[in-house]
Amino acid sequence: MQTLSQKRAAKALELLEGIPEKGNTRKEFSQFCKSFPTMILQNGLGQAIAFIKAKKEKNNDKFDKMYMTLNSWLKELRLIKEDVLKEINAMDGHKYIEIQTESLRFLEWVKRYENAGIFE
Repeated sequence: MQTLSQKRAAKALELLEGIPEKGNTRKEFSQFCKSFPTMILQNGLGQAIAFIKAKKEKNNDKFDKMYMTLNSWLKELRLIKEDVLKEINAMDGHKYIEIQTESLRFLEWVKRYENAGIFE
């Protein structure tokens, strides 16, 4: 049986495997992976998610993959039902903090793997 941390790690690998390995897309995604947790800490999960959702709407693949994977992870844990952006606006502060904390823990694995250069 896997620990929650192992499950986070596996989901992070799933995300990173879906990004093209070479070129500007990979470099941009790598920079984004490193800055996204900071964006959440500075602005809150809601604003950070709204930012990547807006970028996703402009057909930016890296933001779409991040949004969809994070959303999928939170659904897998049953912290949300369908869409994180819609649901965080209607939840109480404790649930919001729980989801933000879990998102940061998941993104820690994404950042860790991206820094390791596994996919370069």
